Amino acid sequence: MKIIDRNGRLFGKISIIDLVVVAVVIVMAFALYVKTNHNEITSTSTSNTPITYQMLVRGVRTYVADAVQVGDHVYDQDRNSGGGSLGEITDIEILPSGKLAEFKDGTIDTVPVEDGVDMLLTIQGEGLITEGRYVLNRVYDLGVNSSRNFCTMYAQFTGTIYSILS
Repeated sequence: MKIIDRNGRLFGKISIIDLVVVAVVIVMAFALYVKTNHNEITSTSTSNTPITYQMLVRGVRTYVADAVQVGDHVYDQDRNSGGGSLGEITDIEILPSGKLAEFKDGTIDTVPVEDGVDMLLTIQGEGLITEGRYVLNRVYDLGVNSSRNFCTMYAQFTGTIYSILS
């Protein structure tokens, strides 16, 4: 008895091409199983960590600063942060606002802004801290010097992440 007959069948029963197709399907099914069922990030349980960060808001009108209160939740106006709030404001420091101005003699100096202040907001949120990366609500990347449009329930402003404390 021959292993491969004249018609290209193995032991006279199955074609070699059919055998190769079945082997490829089995390998692809195994690769799909490994990819979907052995992901390290989803197979480990992680808990949220408190993350405290500071946001600098420059040159806002005093009525906007008055509308921002301790206890307000901060949201990103342009992006969905997954879990909603990016944290709760725990402290507000009001600073005098200034802008650069050029004088007639050619010098440049900082002058006060009329009806404007700077705010330094301290915000406490929850998220993941892994390898120096801070992710609020498991989806919102938090980076120093990133400037975005934020809002609370009663105010909208552009803020820059000044520092990450935890």
